[in-house]
Amino acid sequence: MTETSGENRVADAGQQGLVTVVIPCYNQASYLGEAIESVRAQTYSSFEIVVVDDGSTDATAAVAGSHPEVRLLRQRNAGLSAARNAGLGLVRGEYLVFLDADDRLLPDALRDGIESLERHPEAAFTSGHFRYIRADGSTQREFAQEPLECPPYEGMLRGNYIGMHSTVMFRRAIFDEVGTFDTSLRSCEDYDLYMRITRRYAVARHDRLVAEYRRHDASMSVRAGRMLDTALDVLAAQRPFIRGNGRLIGACQAGIRGMRRNLIRPLLSGILGALRTANWSRAAQLSMQLPTYVAPVLRATWLDLRLTIERISAGQGRVQA
Repeated sequence: MTETSGENRVADAGQQGLVTVVIPCYNQASYLGEAIESVRAQTYSSFEIVVVDDGSTDATAAVAGSHPEVRLLRQRNAGLSAARNAGLGLVRGEYLVFLDADDRLLPDALRDGIESLERHPEAAFTSGHFRYIRADGSTQREFAQEPLECPPYEGMLRGNYIGMHSTVMFRRAIFDEVGTFDTSLRSCEDYDLYMRITRRYAVARHDRLVAEYRRHDASMSVRAGRMLDTALDVLAAQRPFIRGNGRLIGACQAGIRGMRRNLIRPLLSGILGALRTANWSRAAQLSMQLPTYVAPVLRATWLDLRLTIERISAGQGRVQA
């Protein structure tokens, strides 16, 4: 593991008001420059950039190295969670944002995060809004965030209401309390982290649009079967913490049902749409993905049933989805 230090904005560790933006990158050199430039364009000027090259075989290191202010850490490929954890080890700021290499921050993102945390000194992190962009960077649509009308942990059980990790600004100190990203998870490592934090600490939320989520064939969000399976791992791990609490058990069931419905619905809609337009090759291509959904859907149904038994034992009635 090697680190290349560029021209750094500060020299003191833990400088008050400094935001560290960690950008893990694995073979995303074609987008990395945009991610870095989106940080450099911030209206909040007290920041540092750490890029973690997670064993890339493309020009990731060269792109990061072309920006003198970027601190570059190179390591063997170990996965997204490990790359984020490695970047966390180099953080000198009081605040922390993780930006995926194919996404972008909007110009006021850091300012909005700082202002929100200043308004909520009790909060371990704050989160904002995001919008989807296409592979070419053009705007697709804004993610419609619904109001959070319950405590954050209950909200997380019902589903990852944050949606995009780069909208979150953390207080660096919180990782000393709850630990780092779980490297055993194949995805949803951010969801697991939110669960660990919201179980114990207050968090905040603001209504500012702060980030752009790029959707393309290689993005994690297109692997829906895998996402559902790992999300179920995260939810199943909450059972010791919600046992005996009918309201939280019901929230967890609502989360399971919502994920099962929301992840498989786009695939089924795509297949039906292709059939309606007689696009047989597209219908066949999408149908080949169906087997990857069978196991996680069955698992979700089984976990839902087990929680129903626990909820009844806890004296809770019907689940409110």
